[in-house]
Amino acid sequence: MKTVFKNFATYLLSGVLLLNYSVNAQEKPLKDFQLSFIPMVSTDGTDVINYRYKASINLFAGINGGVKGVELGGFMNINNGFVEGLQLAGFGNIVNGNFEGFQGAGFMNIVNGYAKGFQGSGFINVIRGGNQGFLGSGFMNVVNGDSQSVSGAGFMNVVHGNHQGLSGAGFMNVTSGSFNGLQGAGFMNVTRGYSMGLSGAGFANISAGNYMGIQGAGFMNVAANMDGIQAAGFLNVAREVNGLQLGFINVADTVSGIPIGFLSIVKRGALRELEISANDALLMNASFRIGVPVFYNIFSVGYRPVQNTTFHAMGYGIGSRLELAERTNLDIELHSSRLYDEWGWNWWDDEYLSRLNELRTMFVWEVSPVVQFFAGPVLYNHYYRISNDYSREDLEIAPYNFYEYTSGNRVRQWWVGARAGLRIVLP
Repeated sequence: MKTVFKNFATYLLSGVLLLNYSVNAQEKPLKDFQLSFIPMVSTDGTDVINYRYKASINLFAGINGGVKGVELGGFMNINNGFVEGLQLAGFGNIVNGNFEGFQGAGFMNIVNGYAKGFQGSGFINVIRGGNQGFLGSGFMNVVNGDSQSVSGAGFMNVVHGNHQGLSGAGFMNVTSGSFNGLQGAGFMNVTRGYSMGLSGAGFANISAGNYMGIQGAGFMNVAANMDGIQAAGFLNVAREVNGLQLGFINVADTVSGIPIGFLSIVKRGALRELEISANDALLMNASFRIGVPVFYNIFSVGYRPVQNTTFHAMGYGIGSRLELAERTNLDIELHSSRLYDEWGWNWWDDEYLSRLNELRTMFVWEVSPVVQFFAGPVLYNHYYRISNDYSREDLEIAPYNFYEYTSGNRVRQWWVGARAGLRIVLP
C-alpha cells in the first residue's frame, strides 16, 4: 500500500507539472506580486520560478518559486519551493517543498515536503513528508512521514509513520508506525506498531503491536498485548491481556484481568474442567467449565425421567471462584437449562417451554491436582408452560416449593435443593 500511494503522488506531480524541479534548500528572493495566465506565462515570464511572492494570482494555473503570503488560483497553483501563508485553488495545489499555513482546493493538495497547518480538499491530500495540523478531505488523506494532526476523510486516512492525534474516516484508518490518540472508522482501524488511546470501528480494530487503552468494535478486536479494555460484538484476540475483554468470544494466551463473554479461551493459567454431577432436579449432568477462575463459562447437558417421558437438558452458565483456604474453594454460579422431551427444539421456541434456572453455591475440595469433589445448596426456579401436549403433572419437577406464581398457563416455582459431583481438571 505504501508503494501505491507514493506512486500515485509522484504521478500527479509529474503528470500535471511535466517538469522535474529540485527543491532548493536556500530561500529564493522575495518579490511582492506576480500574475500568471498559464504556467510560464506570467508578469515575470519564465523567470517566475526563481522567486517567491508575497501575493501570487494564477488566473488558470501558474508556476512559481514559492509563496510567503497569499496565492489564489482559478484551477491550480504549482510551487517549486516553500509556501507560507494562504493558498487556495479551484482544483489543486502542488508544493514541491515544505508548506506552512492554510491550503484549500476543490480536488487535491500535494506537498512534496513537510506540512504544518490546515489542508482541506474535496478529494485527496498527499504529504510526502511529515505533517502537523489539520487534514480534511472528501476521500483520502495520505502522510508518508510522522503525523501530529487531526485527520478527517470520507474514505481513508493513511499515515506511513507514527501518528499522534485524532483520525476519523468513513471507511478505514491505517497507521504503519505507532499511534497515540483517538481514531474512529466506519469499517476498520489498522495499526502496525504500538498504540495508546481509543480506537472505535464499525467492524474491526487490528493492532499488530501492543495496545494500551480501549478498543471498541462492532465485530472484532486484535492486539499483540492488551493493557486496557477490548470490547467487541463478536471476537477479542490478544496474546497477553491486562484488563478486560468483553465479547461473545475472547481468546488470549494469558489473562491478568477478566474475560467476559459466552466463551473465553485462555491458553495458560486457565480453568478447564469436566464434571459429572447429580441434583434433585436432574438425575444426571455432564458439564465443561472454561475460562479463568474469576469468570468462567459452563456448558452442560443432562436428563431427568418425568412420568413416562425422559426429558433432556441443555444448559449454559457463568461462574466465579473464590479461594477459601488451601485446596478449598467456593464457586458461585448462575446456570440455566432448557428441558426437551426430544432433541431439536429451539431454545427460544415458545410453543413448548420448560426452563430450569439455578443459583449455585458449591464448596470445592481439591483431592489432587486433577480430581475435585464438590457439593452445596442451590436455589432453583422452574418456569414452564402448560399446553395441550403437556400437563402440569408432565412438566413439574419441584419436590416442593416455597413460592409459586401462576399466570394463565405459565407456572413459576421456587425451591432450595442440593447438588454434588466430581470434577476432572484438564491440562
